[in-house]
Amino acid sequence: MTEALLLIALLLLLAGWILQTLSLERRLRRLERHRASLSQRFFALSLWSEALEKRLAGEPWPGQSGIAPAEESASEPAALAPAPPPARASDVAVAPTHAPVPVAPLRPARGAARPWKRIERLLVENWSGLLGVLVVVAGVTFVAINSGLRLEARERFLVTLLVGGLLALPSLLWGRRERWRDLTDGLRSGGGALVLFACAAAGGLPQLGLQWVEVPAQALALLAGGVAVNLGLAAIARTATSASLHVAVSLVPLAIAPQGGPALAIATAIALVGSELPLRHRWQRHRLVVSWVYGLFQVVWFLANGPTLAVSGALATGASLAAVLVFGLGLLRLHRPGATPPRLQALPVALMLSLWGGLGLALLLYPREAAARATALALSAAGALLLGRNARRRGPRWLALGDALAGQILVLAALLSLAPLIADGPLLAGVLLLECLLFLGLAVREDAGPLRRIGWWLSVAASLLLAITGLVAALLSRDPGAQLQAGAVLTGGAALTAGMQVLLQRRGVPLPVPPLLGWLAGGLIAVGTGLVVPQDWRSPLSLAVMGAFLVAARRWRPPGLLLGVSIAIAATHGFGWLALLAQAPWPAMVLLARLLPLGLLALLLMLSAGGSRQQCLGLALLGIDGGLGALWWLEPISPLLPGVAWLLLAAGSLAVTHRLRGAAVRAGLVLSLAYLAGFGVAYLLVIGPSQELVTLGALQLRGRWLVELLAIAVCLHGWFFRAGADLARLRIWQLVQPCFLEGALLGVGLTLQGEISAPWRPVAWSLLALVLVCPPLVRLFAIRLQIYGVVAYWLSVLALMHTLGGGLSPFPPLSGAAQAAGVVAIALQTAFVVASHRWLDLERLAQPGGWPVLVWIGARVAKRRNLWLYYPLFVAVALVLASGYDRALLTLLWTGEAFAIYLLGVVLREPQFRLVALVGLGACLLRMLVIDMAQADLGLRGLVFIGVGLLLLALNAIVRRLRSRFS
Repeated sequence: MTEALLLIALLLLLAGWILQTLSLERRLRRLERHRASLSQRFFALSLWSEALEKRLAGEPWPGQSGIAPAEESASEPAALAPAPPPARASDVAVAPTHAPVPVAPLRPARGAARPWKRIERLLVENWSGLLGVLVVVAGVTFVAINSGLRLEARERFLVTLLVGGLLALPSLLWGRRERWRDLTDGLRSGGGALVLFACAAAGGLPQLGLQWVEVPAQALALLAGGVAVNLGLAAIARTATSASLHVAVSLVPLAIAPQGGPALAIATAIALVGSELPLRHRWQRHRLVVSWVYGLFQVVWFLANGPTLAVSGALATGASLAAVLVFGLGLLRLHRPGATPPRLQALPVALMLSLWGGLGLALLLYPREAAARATALALSAAGALLLGRNARRRGPRWLALGDALAGQILVLAALLSLAPLIADGPLLAGVLLLECLLFLGLAVREDAGPLRRIGWWLSVAASLLLAITGLVAALLSRDPGAQLQAGAVLTGGAALTAGMQVLLQRRGVPLPVPPLLGWLAGGLIAVGTGLVVPQDWRSPLSLAVMGAFLVAARRWRPPGLLLGVSIAIAATHGFGWLALLAQAPWPAMVLLARLLPLGLLALLLMLSAGGSRQQCLGLALLGIDGGLGALWWLEPISPLLPGVAWLLLAAGSLAVTHRLRGAAVRAGLVLSLAYLAGFGVAYLLVIGPSQELVTLGALQLRGRWLVELLAIAVCLHGWFFRAGADLARLRIWQLVQPCFLEGALLGVGLTLQGEISAPWRPVAWSLLALVLVCPPLVRLFAIRLQIYGVVAYWLSVLALMHTLGGGLSPFPPLSGAAQAAGVVAIALQTAFVVASHRWLDLERLAQPGGWPVLVWIGARVAKRRNLWLYYPLFVAVALVLASGYDRALLTLLWTGEAFAIYLLGVVLREPQFRLVALVGLGACLLRMLVIDMAQADLGLRGLVFIGVGLLLLALNAIVRRLRSRFS
């Protein structure tokens, strides 16, 4: 504890010494600059005089040896001319001029050198003395304590007093000398702190080992003596820092010693006396420090005496009176004529705010009853208003404004102190908001700029407080009556805030954030009607209240109100959707009663909004209302119906874009795409796996198939949709519109894959391929349709291989259905290959547009069409032959296919076909020798060998006949 007390005193002395040395440091810096300037001028003058002497003596200038006589004679008048202004010193040594060389004054280098020199000078010349004093005081204190530990308590006390007196002795001997005054004053202050420490420890701090007085009255008298010594030193202090430190040190033992009424009384007396010291000075900074130190002491005392204050009303009343005495007298002293400057300055303002703050904090903490607390704060607010009125009449004006601000804060504190009596949080916050808005209105009426800004910020804070208390009420309260009351308070607060925003707009009042009050009004109605009121009331109340605010925002156009109401409408929609989702499913009428007002509110926002952002928001909210309504209303009837509704809504949203303008067109397009995305999710999760049947008269069709047909129709509607001028300019439409073709093809593909049985899927894919490469259809859509025809052809081959190859197919590879479907598929694939020679537009196929993969496929098919179309057919034919006929004849059949491929290669002039055919013939011969030779039926084996031989002879004859085609 000894070291802690000493450290506190030393830190306070350090702060005071630093403040004292600042002025000395500035004076020394000015002298240093003056000395450097004189030395530079002297140096420049000496260089110029030396050059002039050389010129008069006829000596050449540096660099003049190569000058012609004519030039030298022409340069003589320049030599006798007056010297120009000094230039840089480096120019003297290198400039080959004829005139006297100007020399610049040497300046200290800028950059990093000057700050370091300044820091060095500050540390060495100024702070070294202060640090030396602190180190000496600390060392002497430690030595004294170490020596005193070997003595009795009384002797230790006397030794400490002796050390304090020795520290004060240099002030008596050399204190009048200007050179040593700062150092001796610091030593004297350290001695005073030691004396107070000894007196405090001798009577009330037994843990320090210096206590020798047991009688409380004597200990109190001893402490009073130490305090008197420090107050006396404060009375003779030369600076405000020293005086403040002595008063602050006097309060430190009272904060450490046992607490109670006497300690507070002594501290109050110290603060009252110390604020008037020294008598010959009126230092505002000293009084500010005293008020801060006393306020800090009050806080420490309040924390230490909390249990006693809770049961002792007399002690709480005495503490309140002590605060009123110190801070109140300080305020009265501040309001005396001539006590404050006429213009606004930081120090008097800080003093005024500190005094009012200490008074208000004491009256807010000490009274136990809410009514007494509110009464005391209200009386202090009335006093502030009276002082402000007097200051307004006599001046200065800034003091009157400060008093008005203090009165406003005290009124707010009085209202907040009524919280135990007014248990309803939103009601109390509403009263605060009303009071802040009234204060703001008065400030606007009086045309007081600072008060107006303060009132505006207070109104903002009160609005936020009202919104927060409304949220708390929404989470905690379940009473419908209380909820309706809280909602009414929030709505009324929003109306008052919006009205104040209109008033500020009409007066043309400049504000830090002009639209903020409008935004807060929107937040209040969002919380009030969307969260606080009972759930059954939210939708209709939101329609009525927010619709009225929307109309008011459109009529008077206060800043921020329209945006705030728009955000409130969006938040209310979000709250409503979450509530419906949490308690779904709903009866149809209840769902209609919840969603219909929200939809009407979104429509009202879209129609009455003043900007494109509000129109887009209204359209988006209306679209989401429709989508969610379709989901919650139609899903109980059939899980397929929400997807159907979303498809129809997508087509409708796209059609509505013709009647929209500006950014709303983009919103309509995005809404249509969102519906399509919702349908895609529904198809994957619900519609695709569904096996539900729909009865249409005598027909029973799968509902999924009808939905897929509707999806194809919607995509085709998007492909053929004639976009308006605004929609056609949108980049997103330019990217999305071509994809409607892909969407329709995807729908067709999903329909074929899901609705047609496995054996006939190759047939369906082959038919689709033929249709897609048809020139009339390509002219109707796009050239890339032929690429999709090629892809469908490949898919037909893969489907055929899967069907006839067994695997996961539910049909056996040798079943009649699979064989028949395979033959039909082969015929259609052959027809596709034949038709491709006439229908494929190879020139345009290389650049079909669309996705990069289509370009990749189109470029390769256009370059090597035969390779990309015939090879899949060859594989399909080989597979059909292998699955549909006896294995004993397989060699003969494959040899025939190889023969046909060779002939095709000869006709089409494709060397690869001939090569593949030869490889196939070789494989067939190898199979004939390895497998067919093991056949038991000699007649069948002979038939195979004869057939293969005849095919080879025919091949040889054809090669000899068509030899010219092989070159």
